[in-house]
Order: sequence, then structure tokens, then C-alpha cells
Amino acid sequence: MTLVSRIHLVLLFVLVLPLARAEKVVVKWPSLKKLDDLAERCEALCERKEVAALRKIASSVKDAAKAVESEPVPKGAKSPDEVKVLQSDLKSLADSIGDSVKQDSEELTTILAGIHPIVEKLMEASGMPHVHEKEEKEKKLK
Repeated sequence: MTLVSRIHLVLLFVLVLPLARAEKVVVKWPSLKKLDDLAERCEALCERKEVAALRKIASSVKDAAKAVESEPVPKGAKSPDEVKVLQSDLKSLADSIGDSVKQDSEELTTILAGIHPIVEKLMEASGMPHVHEKEEKEKKLK
């Protein structure tokens, strides 16, 4: 092998190997996954206008949102700056959840309905797959 061929081979490894490794990074963010599951439940309850059930789950959603907003951007996130902005949006929305028993039902429903779209964007910006168990089961049945 000539010197030029060896140089080309080394350059190939130097340039391509980091790209191959970058594709294998799977972002894990357990508290975001937990919030996603809660937010999906909220979304379904909002669609069915089950205010009593929303009042029961509201404090859990707020706590889960606070956990996500306070954590650092996960290592390997696809768009770290976007994650930070979305964490701030999530904080604003979670802060508007008051005493779920006394809060106006329309206001509470609107707030809780807004959590899942932010969570979906957070998952996308961080590079996490956004698949729910129900969706996975439906795909397996097809």
C-alpha cells in the first residue's frame, strides 16, 4: 500500500468513524418518558372532557413537568438549544397549574391539553423516539 493510500485510509476513518458513532447515540431521559405517559393520559381525558379525572392527575403532571424542566439537557441531544427553550415553555405551563380542586375546569383542561404537544417537541429536539405502548401494540398486530 502506498503512502498516499494509507493517508486516504486514515482520513476516511477520521472523517467517517465519528459520524457512525453519532448515529448510534440514543438519548435516554426517564423523567421525560414518565411525563410523556402522563401527558398522553391527560390528552385522552381532555378529549373526553373528564374533568374529575384531570383534577386527580394534575399534581402528578405538575411534579413530572417540574422534574423535566429542572434537569440538564441530556447528553447527545439533537438540538440542545431547542430543548432549553421547550423546558422553559414547559415550566411556564406547569407553573400555571394551581390548586386543581379550585382551578377553573376550562383553564385546567386547556393547560393540561397543552402539555403533550410540548413533550412531543421535547422528545424530538432531544432525539428520543416518541412511541407509546398502545402504538407499539397496534403496529405488532398489523
